[in-house]
Amino acid sequence: MSVLFAPSSDLSDLVTSLYGRRANDLYLGEPVTVYDHALQSATIAELDGAPSSLITAALLHDVGQLIRGAAEDAVRFADDEDHARVGGDFLASYFLPEVAGAVRLHVQAKRFLSATEAGYPATLTPAARMALVLCGGAMSTDETARFRARPHADAAIRLRRYCDRAKQRNLTVPGFRHFAHHVDASARRD
Repeated sequence: MSVLFAPSSDLSDLVTSLYGRRANDLYLGEPVTVYDHALQSATIAELDGAPSSLITAALLHDVGQLIRGAAEDAVRFADDEDHARVGGDFLASYFLPEVAGAVRLHVQAKRFLSATEAGYPATLTPAARMALVLCGGAMSTDETARFRARPHADAAIRLRRYCDRAKQRNLTVPGFRHFAHHVDASARRD
């Protein structure tokens, strides 16, 4: 397993441990592993020219699932607000608000896109459509207005699109070490 941060970092040990336990689990009924999904999300963000904070958010957007539980429980809270909140809260201790904010809202972004883009739900995989239902379905008009007003909503929408595309079987992507400079650039300095 590649090291995400500097070898002496406590955070590196924690994230490596979290991914190490779940790295080879299939990602929520998709044809990729948890590890591959994270790397594909970050690669897609990098290829899109996203800033380092969004690439880091893409790499770590599902850390709340890793913190919360075992693979067999993953579908139950795959796209619930709680895994996004847990992950965002965890990341807020170590990263810029742009990282934690996008992660906190990436589940809501799926609901937002479902409400505002005709045909968006049809682009989702069957497992992702099931997760959409589990997290409450498309937002109401009031919910979409509140979502748009939130800081980091635009970043969360971009993150959601990266996540949606990051489910390709046998896609060759770089390892965690490749993203270290983005992670470092996104770290809190206070």
